[in-house]
Amino acid sequence: MEWKMLRLLNKDRRAYGLKPLFMQNDLRKVARAHSKDMARKDYFEHENLIGQNHADRLQEANVSETVSGENLAKIGGYAHPVHRAETGLMNSPGHRANILNESYNCVGVGLHISKKRVHYFTQNFAKKTLIFSKNPPDSVKLRRGLRLKCKPVGRVNLGIYRVLDQTGVIKEKGFPIKDETRINIDFNSAGKYKIQIFTGKKGREELYLSNEIHIKVKRGLF
Repeated sequence: MEWKMLRLLNKDRRAYGLKPLFMQNDLRKVARAHSKDMARKDYFEHENLIGQNHADRLQEANVSETVSGENLAKIGGYAHPVHRAETGLMNSPGHRANILNESYNCVGVGLHISKKRVHYFTQNFAKKTLIFSKNPPDSVKLRRGLRLKCKPVGRVNLGIYRVLDQTGVIKEKGFPIKDETRINIDFNSAGKYKIQIFTGKKGREELYLSNEIHIKVKRGLF
């Protein structure tokens, strides 16, 4: 249903000559968490019960993009809740503005269904300097390593930091990329890793945290 909403989102954008949005897993996790929180605690607001807005939740999840927005929908008692939700959002000027914002290039759609079968949808939009063409896996085999397919927006520099169990930096690597490419990361041993990818404009020394990936590296050949 989350992917179905993405297709409807992009259908609406195409009707106005806008580029499609890419589903990004870090945004989707934040969206899912907010939908679940609203359903379980019985509220429906952009600000949660501890006073966090969507920007606070993204920052807490290390999604530090400066341009972002959020849409919410609550649907119950309808046979086609995804279509109903997207139609309702497009009929609302503020939500429609987010969907048709040409600055955004990615989104995270998160759904949670309450015990009463009420559907809570959260759409988290962002403009990211690096978007993944395919979402990173949760685990990989040691021999294969991690293969990331990504698409940078403009010319950016990447710095990849790998940390084992948060005890220290194992390796630091930075390199420029121009077009759609693959980032290959090899591991020396099995275990849990945190990979942070920093991006920045060419010619600037300052880098920003763009993506954080948590992954488990397993032993074995296949």
